[in-house]
Amino acid sequence: MKIILASDSPRRKQLLGLLGVEYKAVSHKVNETGYLDLEAKEMVGQLAMAKALSIWKKGRVVIGSDLTVALKKEILGKPKDLNEAKKFLKTLSGKTHSVFCGVAVTDGKKTLMSVAESRVTMKPYNKKVIDEYVKKFEVLDKGGAYAIQFELPGYGSLVEKFEGGITTIIGLPLEYLANLLAEFGVKVNPNWREKCKIETGYEN
Repeated sequence: MKIILASDSPRRKQLLGLLGVEYKAVSHKVNETGYLDLEAKEMVGQLAMAKALSIWKKGRVVIGSDLTVALKKEILGKPKDLNEAKKFLKTLSGKTHSVFCGVAVTDGKKTLMSVAESRVTMKPYNKKVIDEYVKKFEVLDKGGAYAIQFELPGYGSLVEKFEGGITTIIGLPLEYLANLLAEFGVKVNPNWREKCKIETGYEN
């Protein structure tokens, strides 16, 4: 039984590695624009399943995942350019928002999905910080145009505090994924939480 991660994301690859399972990463075949009319929580769940199913083949257990940032009912996905990235970051400054991360597992016979939510409060940063941030970091492939692990010298992360799992915010909710994999007979490293704290600096 081969385990496949339907993603090219280096962050998801790193997180899945913490579970101690052997896997191969393959690009999914989903046009994500067809899901943009859905509400945030439903969107990430449906996309996670679609990504997993898009590359399923016999003998595979495939993992799909999707993340988005939502401020009330406004979805802040991946920015189309740096100007939109700056706009997103300005919108989020000093506010608390939700990070929704869907994860799905399929073996072709059954498909299981969960959606995790973390609440994130941003520091009240200014235009200078935003300009430095988008110049220093790759933000166009990040929901909300930020990553909690990105730290500006002398300023740190844009995130002030959060409630929920750190792996949800980074892009693959490991607690949920571990439970889903168990339904397919896949065992994970029971010490993954300790490894997560070492890798990320946060408890999940």
